[in-house]
Amino acid sequence: MKTGTKEWGNLSESLQFLKEMDLPLTSKILDIGCYTGSLIAGLCELGFTDAHGIDVDKHSVERGWELYPELRTQIISYDGNHLPFPDASFDTVTMFDALEHIIDLEDFLERQVKRVLKPGGRLIFQTPNKYTNIPWEILTHKSFSKYKSYHVSLQSYSSLKHVLHNGGFREIVITKRDIMQSYYLQPLRRYLGIMALPVAVFFNALPARFSTNFWGHCVKSRSE
Repeated sequence: MKTGTKEWGNLSESLQFLKEMDLPLTSKILDIGCYTGSLIAGLCELGFTDAHGIDVDKHSVERGWELYPELRTQIISYDGNHLPFPDASFDTVTMFDALEHIIDLEDFLERQVKRVLKPGGRLIFQTPNKYTNIPWEILTHKSFSKYKSYHVSLQSYSSLKHVLHNGGFREIVITKRDIMQSYYLQPLRRYLGIMALPVAVFFNALPARFSTNFWGHCVKSRSE
């Protein structure tokens, strides 16, 4: 994969999570909130033949075209409201570090994400836990309100399940991932110093309900 890209998320862990989902390489995949499209490039390197990305940030998409010119037709921008694809277009939709940025999330899931998925299609996601993310954002930005401008739909374990269910998804599974890795430890050390490791060990031992980030998947009913 080309170097010099910048992503708002743990790209290597997202790719590993997708590998564990055991998706067919012929799956038609849409990554919502693709930023520069590094996840799409990573999926192509893994052998996926029909991966696409979409993002509201036109400048990031254009940067992606520069980084991955071979993916120019597979990475596009949109208005943030209507996904420009026909109904039942995709086998899988991914949303990593995206759910928390969407106003009226439940409506978007029902009217757009579920719409573009085929019956039985899967939504795969990662989003921060509101109860750990809010204190972290306050600490790192030294502001009690700045996070509200970009994290407009933070969820708890229970509220995330509720939103997904009301959005028309079933077989909802929410898990956690190991946070004892440099992606998480480096910023913790920057802000917490010697307390970083014990804090990471503590949160790493907690069940998924209390984890720092929720990783999961769910499906659209085959009858829809």
